Amino acid sequence: MRTSIRTAILAAALVPICGILLAPSAQAEDVPSPRELLEECEDGSDWCWFHPDGPPKEVKGESHQVGTSVFNCTDGPQTMNVSWSDTDTETNTIGVSMGIEGGFAEVFKASLQVSYSHSWAKAHTESQTTAINVPAGKVGWINRQPTLLEVSGRYELHFGKRYYDHYYWYLPFTATEPKGDAGSVTQRTRPMTPDEAKAHCGDTQAATASLANTPSQAATPSLADTASLIASEVLKAPPRATPPPTTPPTTPPATPPPAGCSAAAWDRAATYTADKQVSRNGHTWKAKWWTQGQEPGTTGEWGVWQDLGAC
Repeated sequence: MRTSIRTAILAAALVPICGILLAPSAQAEDVPSPRELLEECEDGSDWCWFHPDGPPKEVKGESHQVGTSVFNCTDGPQTMNVSWSDTDTETNTIGVSMGIEGGFAEVFKASLQVSYSHSWAKAHTESQTTAINVPAGKVGWINRQPTLLEVSGRYELHFGKRYYDHYYWYLPFTATEPKGDAGSVTQRTRPMTPDEAKAHCGDTQAATASLANTPSQAATPSLADTASLIASEVLKAPPRATPPPTTPPTTPPATPPPAGCSAAAWDRAATYTADKQVSRNGHTWKAKWWTQGQEPGTTGEWGVWQDLGAC
């Protein structure tokens, strides 16, 4: 077989790409299965070789939880450690193991080594202890998304005699291997369920978790409660202040008119309209228009008061 592989390395550069391409989904009675073709790679074919489309490229694996979950039963945030170990293995589109020595697996590995000086890895195990910041009453865990290397290409097989009526067969093939690093490691948290709180923290925490996970609803007070609340509020209300007693304003007595004057004496606080007459300083005065507080005899000839003469 190793002679066949060395021959295939040389022949791959000399033999033009021709023949029939077999898709993995093509399954009929007159067509071999992909697994049957790969089995012929070791002994049944004259030579077998893998043609990669390019060097290995990075792809992301499936994100999944690693290690166990941790539960914070305290009333404050906690930093909690999670120890975990996770193993990545190689996979391929045919579903056969690449871990075997010889046959199509050896051809695949030899092709990558010759084309890109790349050694194929079967598995990688990553182990860590990761610290998680877990809030009070919550569950914490670690998710890991591994980094993989993917190679796509096709197997080429040549037969000395017709195999299923053809001398050449081509099989599309894609495989992934672990890159060998930690990948993407993230922390996750969520509230504990009542069952989790009871199992890990006891009945008190279970009741707290139940309240935390139940939407709050305002209770509807009964009629008796409402009446009691109103009475309580009335009792708590401060007493209404009693306004201080007010004394009605006193009207100063009108100044009696001077002797011999029939008009009332002028009053500074009184209001006088047009033609209203008052006496002041032994004279009678008549208002020309509305006035208040303007003393007769001080407004001049053109003022509000007209002097009607002595009285």
